Amino acid sequence: MIPIRKSTEPQILQQYRLQPGAEYDGAGFTPDVKDAIRSQLVNEQGFLCAYCMGRIEPDSSSMKIDHWHCQDKYEDEQLDYANLLGCCCGIGNKTSDEYCDTSKKNSDIQFNPSNAAHYSRMQIRYKHNGEISSDNSQFDKELNDVLNLNYSRLKENRKCVWNSVTKELSKISGTAKPAEIGRLLGMWKLKSGGKLQEYCGVAIYYLEKKLSITQ
Repeated sequence: MIPIRKSTEPQILQQYRLQPGAEYDGAGFTPDVKDAIRSQLVNEQGFLCAYCMGRIEPDSSSMKIDHWHCQDKYEDEQLDYANLLGCCCGIGNKTSDEYCDTSKKNSDIQFNPSNAAHYSRMQIRYKHNGEISSDNSQFDKELNDVLNLNYSRLKENRKCVWNSVTKELSKISGTAKPAEIGRLLGMWKLKSGGKLQEYCGVAIYYLEKKLSITQ
């Protein structure tokens, strides 16, 4: 996961919410409303799933709109833009292979990656084998049991990013200087055509940790 900076909600969503009896996917919830939400979520998230950081595009075949607080238990938040996240479809061959929102369903997780007050409390770590964990024991359990973020394919994808970063650093003669690490870190934080690199949070975590040691 990476921090998500929320934009102002789409005007068309605001207008819809003011209608009497407005509800998510209700009678007046037109495709235009959902398309505007998808487009804005994807753009502010750098075209990455809010949970696994896999690639998403602003269409129903590539992404889902997740309610961080689910609609069934938090009906008053169903049209709150701050409660909405763009997620991958998270579909596996069987239920145990599902991840992200598809695995989460109506379960709660205690932290929202688009809430600035939450992110530092997530205490997320990555390991060289691609495993994601948290020093917060409850959130660590949610990463595994609710979001299934250590599903084998996701771990392998994150491991590839870890290996890519360490390989790039190995090309530097001698010990990498802070400026050299910072340059590589900047590349992983950069959006190209509005898109962040997939699983960039792994590289950012590794490089920021490396940078703190060298300074």
